[in-house]
Amino acid sequence: MKSITNSFVNNKKTTDQNSTVQLIAGTGKCDTEELHSMYDQYSCQCDETGMYDRFLVVERAQGLNVWFKGDRKPYLDLVMGFASLNLGHQHPRVKEAVLAAISNIDHIHSFNSESKILLSKILAEKAPGSFPKKVYYPVGGAMAIDTAIKLARAFTKKPRIASFTGAFHGFSYGAMMVTDDPIINKWQYGPYPGEAVRLPYAYCYRCEHSRCRFQCLKSAEQFLSQNNDIAALIIEPIQGHAGFIIPPREFIVGLKELCQVNGILFIDDEIQVGMGRTGRMFCIEHFGVEPDIILLSKSLAGGYYPLSAVIARSEIWDCIPPAGSGIGSTFVNSPLGTYIALQVQKILEEENYINNAYRTGAYFTRELKRFEKFQNIDNVTGLGLIQSFEVVKDKKTKEPAPVIAKKIQSEGLKQHVIINITGLKKSRIKFTLPLWVSREDIDVIVARLEDILERAGLTE
Repeated sequence: MKSITNSFVNNKKTTDQNSTVQLIAGTGKCDTEELHSMYDQYSCQCDETGMYDRFLVVERAQGLNVWFKGDRKPYLDLVMGFASLNLGHQHPRVKEAVLAAISNIDHIHSFNSESKILLSKILAEKAPGSFPKKVYYPVGGAMAIDTAIKLARAFTKKPRIASFTGAFHGFSYGAMMVTDDPIINKWQYGPYPGEAVRLPYAYCYRCEHSRCRFQCLKSAEQFLSQNNDIAALIIEPIQGHAGFIIPPREFIVGLKELCQVNGILFIDDEIQVGMGRTGRMFCIEHFGVEPDIILLSKSLAGGYYPLSAVIARSEIWDCIPPAGSGIGSTFVNSPLGTYIALQVQKILEEENYINNAYRTGAYFTRELKRFEKFQNIDNVTGLGLIQSFEVVKDKKTKEPAPVIAKKIQSEGLKQHVIINITGLKKSRIKFTLPLWVSREDIDVIVARLEDILERAGLTE
């Protein structure tokens, strides 16, 4: 039988009038002003490119640095793609893994890959809990959230999901249902697929109770014990979008106990704070809790592929039929993404990056604590390589100061430093550095940040 040729037929147009080809051939030749004009005319304005007050077009990146079009001086990146680049920009070993992956495969659906199976074994064995686990790979964090909600409802036969004040889980309909953020207007997008219960998160700096004694946990206990239709509780062990809010250990442990008593699944959203960022592979390990479902994404495949992972007790996954399950998408279980993610696991172990994140992060937190000398900086917190602080008008009242925070961000951009403003009041500044960062790097970063705060007009 005659074999099929792998040669690609050349149907190239002979005309020089193909505007698409001409436009693409000119990539890299447009100046920023031309691109800004095209952006205004053709690009959606509702994305996050408007969060900074200057129009910048990225050209390349390396390590901690990013270069923008028309500017030879690098910008220090303290955001790292919202924690999707735990190994930094263009890590040589990750690049090598990407090139190896694309040289062999692009995408194929409905078949297994060796990388998917090996990665599943590694993640299942590393995840907290001695019980059997299985792993599935959606696309992006929001789809992982949706999958977890489907799993919880299918397994428990209960409809409602409990989440928390200040929570951020994504922008799909299921993820928005369990997200508490003022930028999401539920009335603008119609009804969600069900309603989520909103429980108070342990944001101790802004606790409403003068004598707290874990009123947030008591509120959760009262509600969960009185409602028997809650399928799962979904929580970020450290809230990311809210500004890296670190709760007391007792809060997370108490919630897990409440879930066990009331037959509720405990879903651990590690999408932003997992993958070694806190000095443990899984952030939840700091709290000694064994979740029923764990979610990973962002840095799972080194930032090169939007792979996510849903790690769940085997008995939970086994309630889903093998076919026609309503769980899936074209690019799930990507052989490309899982190969890169497998190599990322190898890099993390061989380079000892997670231990470095814990040690260097503690040093970074101590150095940032010095910023509390400024009248408008308070509540410096950190664990591993997640650090943040509050920007306030007054430390006694703790009134948020979004205008001052924005001034710090703008001054940072002038000084070639990319800074992220976050929090529900846009008055918290957080930092996500690569896991390999050194103390020497920290010293440079802290010095540049202190200079920015002084230039922004902050005083002691």
